[in-house]
Amino acid sequence: LKLICLKQWYQRRVRATEEMEKIQGALEAETNWIEEESWGETYKVFNERLAKLEDYTDPVINRVKEMKGREAAVADLKQAFNLTEQFLAKIANQTEELRYHTAVELEQLEKLMNDTKVYLEETSAAQDKLAQNQDPVLKLADLVSKKTALERDLYYLVRKPIPQWYKEKLKKMMDDLKNNGTATTAGEGEKVTNDDTIVEGEETKEGEKKGEDGESKKEEKKEEEQPKKKEEGVKSDDIPVKTEGDDSKKEEL
Repeated sequence: LKLICLKQWYQRRVRATEEMEKIQGALEAETNWIEEESWGETYKVFNERLAKLEDYTDPVINRVKEMKGREAAVADLKQAFNLTEQFLAKIANQTEELRYHTAVELEQLEKLMNDTKVYLEETSAAQDKLAQNQDPVLKLADLVSKKTALERDLYYLVRKPIPQWYKEKLKKMMDDLKNNGTATTAGEGEKVTNDDTIVEGEETKEGEKKGEDGESKKEEKKEEEQPKKKEEGVKSDDIPVKTEGDDSKKEEL
């Protein structure tokens, strides 16, 4: 049943008449043998005849498998290219002080990626020139192997342990940034304090000025009141006061 289904699928996709005729002939021969001559045969005989039939079908099954899985395998390999390019771009944007991957490691990873790209491009072009009933040159096993090799080197660099000297350098840089930030904040605080002092000083000066103006006005008011009091005193002295002695003198006269 499996062979019959494979035959039907392969005929629709490949249309290799000569090859399918060979498979059909072998399949009919084995079917007749099973129905007419297989009674009493041993397990070993069945396996031998099955192996002969598989010699016809295995290449077809392999091509079908390759044809079905090729597109996904190529996509996975291209995804590995994208991840590798992103990692290399991220490292390239870092300064020398922030790198702990060696130049040799990065060059080897980039070379492996470029070589794999060349392989995929050339092999894909060769595969496109082949008929579907021919054995492929762009094979799933090779695609998976190339992808695994590239990802192995990529993940080694991504997961590379951070060395102690790098941790100490990062700590020092963070401390410097923290100290610079504290100094900047302190400077801004002093500026605000100085501004407040200036404002307070101006308010104090204004208060003193107002106080002086008030005192001067009080003094002027006092000076104005003193002449008035003197005038009132003079007027009171000019008024004659009648006494008892004056009355007695008038009676004697």
